[in-house]
Order: sequence, then structure tokens, then C-alpha cells
Amino acid sequence: MDAFWIKAFLFLAIYGLLIFLFNAGMRKVLNVKRKKVFSYHHLSEKHKKIDWTIRIIAAIFIIVGGFYNTFTLGPERKVWYLESYVLLFAFVSVSESVRAAFEKRLSDNPNDYKFTLSQLAFLTVTLLLFYTTEFFGIFT
Repeated sequence: MDAFWIKAFLFLAIYGLLIFLFNAGMRKVLNVKRKKVFSYHHLSEKHKKIDWTIRIIAAIFIIVGGFYNTFTLGPERKVWYLESYVLLFAFVSVSESVRAAFEKRLSDNPNDYKFTLSQLAFLTVTLLLFYTTEFFGIFT
């Protein structure tokens, strides 16, 4: 059990470093200012309302999907698109796409939306790569 946690910690540390380096490189290439960590800046009141609507809908889907897969079908017959990790990935994709659309329209820097889309693309590619390779066999 201890080996699992060491592998998990190392994997997350390396992935975190990879994300940091990617973001730093893209900020430099696109000349985009660094945003505050763990803060969420809405670009307008309309963006704030849409973002919160997406968040509430995602939370409802995650809760309902969890209950449906657990209590209705049982653990051996789960519906894949109601799995929490699939719904969370969909939520992040939709939320960041909406952010990019608002950044394209409202941001002072014309490259802000490109940075947001590059982050989303990087996250999508790496997560799909990890999922399809079962984390490169690290945890098997």
C-alpha cells in the first residue's frame, strides 16, 4: 500500500510540474499575464451567471449520476457517461470554453482566450493519454 502512495505522489508532482512548465511557456509565447492561483475572475455579470449555471447543473448531474450508477444499476453495470470523472471532465471543458468565448469578446489582451484554449487542449490531451494508457501502467 505504501508503494501506491509514493507512486501517486510522484505522479502528481511530476504532472503538476508539467502543467506549470506548459503554462509558463504558453504565457511567454502568447504574452499573457499570470492570473492569481485559486481565484476565479468573471469577465462580466453575464459570464458569472452562465458560469454558476454550468456549475450547478454539473453538480446536479454528478450527484444524480452517482446515485443512479450506485443504487439503480449496481457497481457491475455502470453507465459510463454518468461516471463522476466523465461529468467532471465535461464540466471543465464547457466551463473553460465559455470562459474562452468571453475572453475573446471582452478581454483587453487578445491572446487571453488562446491561452485558455491551450490550457484546455493540454489538459484534454494529457488526461486522455493517461486514461487510455492506464497511467502508463504505473499503478498496475
